[in-house]
Amino acid sequence: MRTARVAAQAKLNLFLRIVGREPDGYHRLSTLFQRIALADAVTVRADVHGRSLECAGADVGPVERNLAWRAAVAYAEAAAWPAGFAIEIEKRIPVGGGLGGGSADAAAVLRALDALAPHPLPEAQLHAIAFALGADVPYLTSTFALALGTGRGERLLALPPLPAREVLLLVPSFGVASKDAFAWHAARRGDVPYEGAAQLLPAPLSWKLVEKFAVNDLEEAVFERHQELREIRETLAAVGARVARMSGSGSTIFGIFGDPSASAARPGVTGAARLVPPSGSGGAAIGIDLDFLGVELVPTATVTEVAPVVVE
Repeated sequence: MRTARVAAQAKLNLFLRIVGREPDGYHRLSTLFQRIALADAVTVRADVHGRSLECAGADVGPVERNLAWRAAVAYAEAAAWPAGFAIEIEKRIPVGGGLGGGSADAAAVLRALDALAPHPLPEAQLHAIAFALGADVPYLTSTFALALGTGRGERLLALPPLPAREVLLLVPSFGVASKDAFAWHAARRGDVPYEGAAQLLPAPLSWKLVEKFAVNDLEEAVFERHQELREIRETLAAVGARVARMSGSGSTIFGIFGDPSASAARPGVTGAARLVPPSGSGGAAIGIDLDFLGVELVPTATVTEVAPVVVE
């Protein structure tokens, strides 16, 4: 039985600008995608009888509506898949948090099946399947750690990876549906015309420039309905985050800190690893009252490489 394993890495939107709206109502974006170490564990087995999906760690609803399942079915149809498949997902990425968890799983399944297939699909066809599943799936199917996304996010320009940085994720107990966030933004904006141009990035890109360009156009519309998210973002900035933003349509707020190897090696260096509170402290050690804010703190880091598919 052939098996493919892959870490389905989550993503951050280091910036997200809405630059226009298409006739069908979809928004045109300019966004900077960044992979992080936080990942679901996805295993795909081929040469089995039937088709199955098992998911542990979170309630993701009916199998037939699961994005990873839909990805597998779409791939099998496109590739004339000759056998069954069994998919196992161990969820670690918060659901509905703007981190691309469902999209990452779908992308991991596409990559795994393509690695197991007797005849892998052309890259353009794989990209088309990914885009049909969702706007984040093409990026998460790619091997780009850092990329500029335009269109609906599916047109990708790979960028040289930035040095790894520590990240704190503050994850509320609720999610925000993407369609709601974009609808709130549209209602708030009214008839004001869009600029119509994608974000231009200077080269070479650096973290200092990311700090300058880090804007999320969905934040204000979402914050109007969830005021606590604004407070969470301000709290991260107050404890030293160089970038503190909402990822995607929310609800996760991320803070980017320093070089993880530097803070681990030198006592007294302020970074996310130093800010993670001791067990039972309730966040007090870093000046964040996690219980008051109603959030879970998840430490992670940006990465410079996409996790490979391992075939056994």
